[in-house]
Amino acid sequence: FTSQVFSQNNDSHGLPEKTAYKYSINDAHCHYVDFIQNTDGMDILLKQMDNANVDNIVLFGLSVTKLWTDYDREQPIYYDDNDAPAYYYAFTDVILAEAIKKLPEGQKDRIYPMICGFNPVDKNGLDHIKRMVEMYPDLWVGIGEVFFRHDDLTRMIYGRNPTANCVSMDPVYEYAGEKNLPIWIHSDLGDPISNKPAFLYEMEEAIKKHPETKIVWCHIGDTRGVNVRGLDKITIRLLKAYPNLYYDISWVVFEQIIAPQGKPRQEWLAIFEEFPNRFMVGSDKIGGFSDYKETIRKYDLLFDALTPETAKKMASENMFELLPKRSKITN
Repeated sequence: FTSQVFSQNNDSHGLPEKTAYKYSINDAHCHYVDFIQNTDGMDILLKQMDNANVDNIVLFGLSVTKLWTDYDREQPIYYDDNDAPAYYYAFTDVILAEAIKKLPEGQKDRIYPMICGFNPVDKNGLDHIKRMVEMYPDLWVGIGEVFFRHDDLTRMIYGRNPTANCVSMDPVYEYAGEKNLPIWIHSDLGDPISNKPAFLYEMEEAIKKHPETKIVWCHIGDTRGVNVRGLDKITIRLLKAYPNLYYDISWVVFEQIIAPQGKPRQEWLAIFEEFPNRFMVGSDKIGGFSDYKETIRKYDLLFDALTPETAKKMASENMFELLPKRSKITN
């Protein structure tokens, strides 16, 4: 990338010293654990953040865990390693909270954790969120990533398929609005067969029904194997209609839609310039951070194609404009 200046030195952990970049980044989408709740740990994550010039990070657990069935000889790690089911795992929030508690004061302040370990179709879901807030006061800054429609993962999760507009989510949206807790949502816009925005109404109903709740639509609704026609026009319409809607451009949407072959498309550059306060970037790593720098710094080619003001907003400022102010984290 043209904006990089590389350091030649290495530290004692085998990672290069912090690299200089034109833009610092705040990572707005990362998972501390993977689909079996394992992690490389906070030390590795923070070192990789330093190496990539990432100042702060929105960090989730992972709301579902992959089942290792008695008939599978190899343990599946990722959700699409095999066809085994997945199930909701509330303890993921405790894993994240306890890891943050152990950090020194200067490092705790860089982590912005969210609550995700609840079943979206269970009306008891709000009780879990409130318990986490009570157990770890002044820690949480939002809710998510909440999985609704999610390609193959949708059919693997036990129980009814959740949708963004299911009535069991209404009290969660309302609570989030009252407490100024933004919600990060994964909800596929369409299906890989028709490539039509068949599920757009689900998200739009939720966004419209809860105007006081800040909603971040992860990956602009894009997913593997889906290429919804007119995604740019849909995005423009929604941004004009709903001031409580934001997007992160992590995961496959960047390579598939925004910058295929490493070349940002003009229609998306125009959208970012027209709505410079409504987009954020993220790594979307899940528990493993060995290629963290390469993943998060891929956005440099986008930043270089934007005006400096818009690039800075997307890289670092918009995340903090969205998140609530919080008290100092205590043990």
